[in-house]
Amino acid sequence: MAPIDLYAEAIRSKVCSVCLDRTGRGICGLGSWDDCALNRSLKDIIIVVNSIQSDSMHDYVQELHKVVCASCIDNPKGKCEVRETEECPLDRYFPLVVEAVQEVNARYKIAS
Repeated sequence: MAPIDLYAEAIRSKVCSVCLDRTGRGICGLGSWDDCALNRSLKDIIIVVNSIQSDSMHDYVQELHKVVCASCIDNPKGKCEVRETEECPLDRYFPLVVEAVQEVNARYKIAS
């Protein structure tokens, strides 16, 4: 399994299981795969997490906003209303994403 698949599986396992956007039947309640910021930006998110070595989540979030959020389709004018209304699944679950990436790195001895 390629590292991107390992990360994707770990992130989806950790995040999708607690996501507020899933239906009562456990199915993603967002319209399409692309409606989820995690899916749209998965590769960039993994790069961001692996580019930071810090004990502070703030450092990870700053880099996320600089790299991923700056080019997000929900942030066309540099002001993300989705994030400001706390509706962005990426922003909402980012600590879990960081945890999942770090667990994959540790489990498979992937250098970040």
